[in-house]
Amino acid sequence: MRVEKISDTSKKLYNFETSRNLLEKLQEDTCDKAYDYLNFYIKNDNDSNKLKLLVILSPIFIASFDSSNKTLDFFKNAIAKSNFTYALYEHFFPFDEEKYFDFYRGHDSSEDIILGEDGFIRFRVNPLDDDYIVVLAYLIEKLIEDDSNRQGLLRYFAKIRNDIVINGRRSILANGIQAFYLSKYVVVWMLIICERLMKKNNDAGAILMPIYDKLNKLQRPIFSKK
Repeated sequence: MRVEKISDTSKKLYNFETSRNLLEKLQEDTCDKAYDYLNFYIKNDNDSNKLKLLVILSPIFIASFDSSNKTLDFFKNAIAKSNFTYALYEHFFPFDEEKYFDFYRGHDSSEDIILGEDGFIRFRVNPLDDDYIVVLAYLIEKLIEDDSNRQGLLRYFAKIRNDIVINGRRSILANGIQAFYLSKYVVVWMLIICERLMKKNNDAGAILMPIYDKLNKLQRPIFSKK
């Protein structure tokens, strides 16, 4: 996996095998230059299940990691530039890769989730302090990259539809972390995810605590600009 900090004038790239490895690299980096957004890159699998699960989880991730001073400003700006009403390609379930690439050969890839023809998924999010970058990397690592967890989650969400995800994005736009999505509030989804990972993995508590504490207090992880 890799993550980039992007600004108009620079790009800082971090390649990493695990979120722990990313944490070490961020701690070693003495550059504190402000940036405009983050790109996470995830290698897709042959069946595009990683892509599909990221799409399903995207309303939870976007709302939980919103760091704007005004709720979801980054997401609102993404919608304004998008090819689609809620900044998401509208035909992931089922997913036809050929039709997808045909569409993007004629349109800008301005959505927050994009599959490149090189097989990498790009997930664009607002700027975050380093501890929250590690949290999001950990969630992607454990929920999406991990084969067992990914398969289990996809079985759980087997009846997902495009309109359900789109409605989830509509809901977070109106209500942020207090939005309702897939039978639960977004904040409840994230707390449950964190609690299950902390129960299963000894290292999870120290990594996830920044977002877990914030959401327990219904607060957003405001980005501290340098």
